[in-house]
Amino acid sequence: MVTIKDVAAKAGVSKTTASDALRGGGDVSAKTMLRVRAIAEQMGYKPNVSARSLRSGRSNTITFLTSGIQGSYFAEVATYFAEEINRRGMYMLIELTKFVRDDAKQKIPFPMSDGIIATNALHVDRLLREHPTVVLENYDDECPYDTVNASSAAGSRAAIRHLAERGCTRIAVVGDNSGPGVYPGSRDLRYESARDECRKLGLRFDDDSFVRSQWSRQGGIETGHALADAGMPFDGLYCLSDGIALGVIRGLNERGVRVPDDVAVMGFDGVLEGRYYSPSLTSVRTDFSTMARVAMDLLMRRIEHPDDKAARQCMTVGYEIAEGESTAR
Repeated sequence: MVTIKDVAAKAGVSKTTASDALRGGGDVSAKTMLRVRAIAEQMGYKPNVSARSLRSGRSNTITFLTSGIQGSYFAEVATYFAEEINRRGMYMLIELTKFVRDDAKQKIPFPMSDGIIATNALHVDRLLREHPTVVLENYDDECPYDTVNASSAAGSRAAIRHLAERGCTRIAVVGDNSGPGVYPGSRDLRYESARDECRKLGLRFDDDSFVRSQWSRQGGIETGHALADAGMPFDGLYCLSDGIALGVIRGLNERGVRVPDDVAVMGFDGVLEGRYYSPSLTSVRTDFSTMARVAMDLLMRRIEHPDDKAARQCMTVGYEIAEGESTAR
């Protein structure tokens, strides 16, 4: 069986460096980390999780704490994190925040977890403070946790430019900027950035240009119906999530409005489902793989150095415009 010592020898590094590189902890350069991980994969190295747990006093388990996993977005994000955590020789548990109370009578579920990745979970703020925690999608400078965000601002501006470049002159933003948590979130930033980009490009943007929709597929369907019934006053729609966008496309289709011929539609997230829709969805695709890697690097730093009072880190991952048929003009 291949050991960590074998991997270290092959990579020309110490056993400690090899171990840190595979876990994503310690002071290891990105170049060395990638090389060690590539060699470990080539050699078929599998970490001995039980032995590591006995030595470290940790469970090598991470809790992914989220408001839900029903939608494509949460399921996809959770999958990326499961893959990243498994690659580090650790295990992931999933807990829904609706089962968690933020009071002194209840400790965080799975007390054996070494740390928490939290999304839409800041209403259990007191519980999060008791554990190493990294938060996803939070945009408040006063948030006390390390944070990893999508490119909500830059991506939303790029979405508006994409629609404008395809001839859209009357663009609406579809969604709801009333976030579910204590702190401002991606909804606010995506809306504000899209609004400002419209005005920067000289496009009309008034109160009617923000079309309120429930943050769900069904909400998008109902919004599509309402827009069609109102005579479709826009030729471009930027939806603040893919779920809303896919619902809008269906709602418009049910009313005989053609996408993209009558109105171009795009979303934000880049979930896999959108690529197989008809028409396939143009979206601001978040680099979820990098999000998972960066979040776990930050979390491992907090886990391995519990007495280190380093300042909060806030990281933003990249994006790309994934072009589909819904804006093809």
